[in-house]
Amino acid sequence: MGTDDMMCHMKTVFLAMSGGTDSAFSAYLLMKEGYRVRAFTFALLPRSMRNIRNPRACCSEETIARARRTADSLGIPHYVINLRDPFEEHVITRFIEEYRSGRTPNPCVLCNKYIKFASFLDKARALGADAIATGHYARVEDSSDGPVLKKGKDRTKDQSYFLYPAPRERLKEILFPVGGIQKSEVQKTIQGVIPSFNPLRVRESQDICFIPDNDYRAFISLFISPKRGAIVTREGKQIGEHAGIHFYTVGQRRGLKVPYEEPLYVTEVRPQENLVVVGPKEHLRRNRLVAGELNMLTDCTSGVAAARVRYRQQEEPCRYRVEGDRLEVIFDSPVSSITPGQSVVLYEGETVLGGGVIDRTFETAQ
Repeated sequence: MGTDDMMCHMKTVFLAMSGGTDSAFSAYLLMKEGYRVRAFTFALLPRSMRNIRNPRACCSEETIARARRTADSLGIPHYVINLRDPFEEHVITRFIEEYRSGRTPNPCVLCNKYIKFASFLDKARALGADAIATGHYARVEDSSDGPVLKKGKDRTKDQSYFLYPAPRERLKEILFPVGGIQKSEVQKTIQGVIPSFNPLRVRESQDICFIPDNDYRAFISLFISPKRGAIVTREGKQIGEHAGIHFYTVGQRRGLKVPYEEPLYVTEVRPQENLVVVGPKEHLRRNRLVAGELNMLTDCTSGVAAARVRYRQQEEPCRYRVEGDRLEVIFDSPVSSITPGQSVVLYEGETVLGGGVIDRTFETAQ
């Protein structure tokens, strides 16, 4: 059964409506297909953070009001669902602890894993919904092995990297209505089908919603007391002093304030020793990684694939092997700035094979 047939057999869809263009257009597309759509906007910020003003974030008070207006103009019910507790536990607290451990987390991956594809999906099922939907640019399609997650048709907007935590056994309950069209088509069409919606007044949801002014260093400093330490070369020579390991991430160049004969980059953070390791750009390159917290969307435990280690980085050819709860990836050529705490996502063409959170990186002989 193809995607269109699968969609027609569903009746009630709970749509995560952020107040942005893509979720608004998703509501229109679902209604056009004959679904009974219910719009839900998440209340995520703990009450201590509710005064944070970040209009580009997807869960601010401004976006909740905008989502309500959009739902009203479409004639569909709109609800605000309280997911503050799981968001604080699984996203905010995890974000802080990862930086405390010298790692660089990806809160969007955490939010999809624990909020959209867990808390929201569970509540939707409990309330009788047939599926949930979001405005992500990705696709779920049927295959001989069941539903598979694929890239969005618009490669410039493809968001499949963030969506690999979707539970394989529940992919059939997840819809991405805009995944099969171009962003330009959404922007060109939306005001004609939702007259009250002005896309020129909507900014893309790019910032971290719980961080004022997108200043993560100031936010982290509210929870972690900075501890000064040494900045060293790979050989262990001290060439400077850092203000706290949580201010640094692999690949970082700015803010080191270390005079040297060539540009330096953070190549490693060692929390146990309270050290920041720096070196020239070539020292950033690694050809092997090990990841945990896996979510594999295929039965294959080894093979050849393409891997992405950051959302905006290109895919790199690799070999992979899954052993228990660990994923090993060996790249055909060294890759720059592989960062513990970020995710590695495996692809076979357009299909997402799965991924995990990067634990360690290595330089090994090929």
